[in-house]
Amino acid sequence: MKTLAGLDYQERGAGAVVCLVHAGVFGAWFEPVFDQPALDRFRLIRPIRPGYGGSRAPSEPASLAAQASQCGELLRRLGVEHAYWVGHSSSCCIALVVALEDPDLVAGLVLFEPAKPHGPLREAAARTYVGPALAAARQGDAATAFDVFLRGVGGDGYRDAIRDRFGEAGLAEAERESSFFFADELPAVGAWTFGPAEGTQVTAPVLLLHGGETRPLFRENVEILASMLPNARTAMLPGLNHLGPLTHPAEIALAIAQFVGDS
Repeated sequence: MKTLAGLDYQERGAGAVVCLVHAGVFGAWFEPVFDQPALDRFRLIRPIRPGYGGSRAPSEPASLAAQASQCGELLRRLGVEHAYWVGHSSSCCIALVVALEDPDLVAGLVLFEPAKPHGPLREAAARTYVGPALAAARQGDAATAFDVFLRGVGGDGYRDAIRDRFGEAGLAEAERESSFFFADELPAVGAWTFGPAEGTQVTAPVLLLHGGETRPLFRENVEILASMLPNARTAMLPGLNHLGPLTHPAEIALAIAQFVGDS
């Protein structure tokens, strides 16, 4: 792991730049994807966003724009002028912020199961797991917040999925990192807005992905974003749910490689 611009990051390869921006809760989501052979022909950069891993947490609550800006600064410090940004869940919002505010840095977007925008199913998610997880975190019960949220997005097998990839120590580290997510990032995602007016400004090619076994909310989010973005297409990856970067990294890497190769 290297450090630059206040962020830890991994880098390998040469060719078109693919920036893997991890989702919230913990920072290792894209570690299995980063190692996939399907991406060997690209220059891969995997930043660890502020507040996760060894990257410094912001001194005050950060907006998604601040997260996007710091990831962009890392790429520029590495000499990158254009990159394919890959997002997952809340980091899809960060990738969209970059596309709006720094479009020259965006060659294309791959968004796996975006956390936004608002649709009819979002209220159910707020009632069943987002709200209860936030309430537990505010009471200082990080373990319950972690469990309720990840069970809500990824199902009952989420602990096994993390443990199978990173062991018991990795599971404990993921729970520790989640404190930043509940205190800072999740409220920032809730405050962020993105609608048709913003969508028309994202002119880069976009691939919107969802798993065949995922929650209806994420399929809905893909459909809504597809209707907003002028240069978007969608694809379904059979057998995946929201834990796809951990459980099926090869399938996600192949979808990324095909999109970048075709763009």
